[in-house]
Amino acid sequence: MDPTQEPRTAATEPTAARDILPDDAVVAYLRARAPGLPTARFDPRAVTSRARRALRRRRRNSVLAVATAAAVYLALALTGPLPAPGLGSVSVPGGNALRALVLGPFPGDAPRPDQRHADVDRLQTDVLPVVEDLRISSYFLEPGPCRVLDYARGNYRDGDPECKDLVPFDAQARADFDEVTGDIRRSGVPVERIFRYGDGIHVQLEDNSWQYNWEYAYLPDTGSPPAATSPDEQWTHIRGDWWFHRTHDD
Repeated sequence: MDPTQEPRTAATEPTAARDILPDDAVVAYLRARAPGLPTARFDPRAVTSRARRALRRRRRNSVLAVATAAAVYLALALTGPLPAPGLGSVSVPGGNALRALVLGPFPGDAPRPDQRHADVDRLQTDVLPVVEDLRISSYFLEPGPCRVLDYARGNYRDGDPECKDLVPFDAQARADFDEVTGDIRRSGVPVERIFRYGDGIHVQLEDNSWQYNWEYAYLPDTGSPPAATSPDEQWTHIRGDWWFHRTHDD
């Protein structure tokens, strides 16, 4: 027997393999075999406090991550389709439904493709005749402080005091402006402006987008629209001489 080794006895050996030792017995046995090992000090209150702080950090970080992702999604959804190089215009899933829910009560969202034929019918019946009859160059209803009517009789303005340096409406100009406005309202199309480019008549719609303007364009005797001036400018043929035009809001 090696004299440096303590003889093993039943008191120093663990119980048989079939017995299950409690944790305290296992720790006592291990310490008896390693008498130089320092005793660890266990502070349950400190451990609990650290665990709670870690849990609060995880919850706070999770909430911040979810809130950031939700804010980014909401901004992209409400902005609408965005140009992507090589992909055309893209939008986030559910963006159309969310814009309809949030912005639906307010005028100015782009008319749906299945709505455009009916809008053109009303414009051609109720609005185009008075525009051509009065030979209107520009008609501005709103927004802005001045109402505008530029047509064959002259160029007239009406509205806030800042419009005073412009030619004010006379009785006939006011009557003509009211006639155009009445025809627009009867059509039910949310028209904001009407203006001419050459022989074309452009009917700009109310909008709540900071990015785009939308308009119906009547381009007689034209087989194709003007060339686009920006990558995401878009012309869509509706029928005959009528086109739908999306352009950047300036």
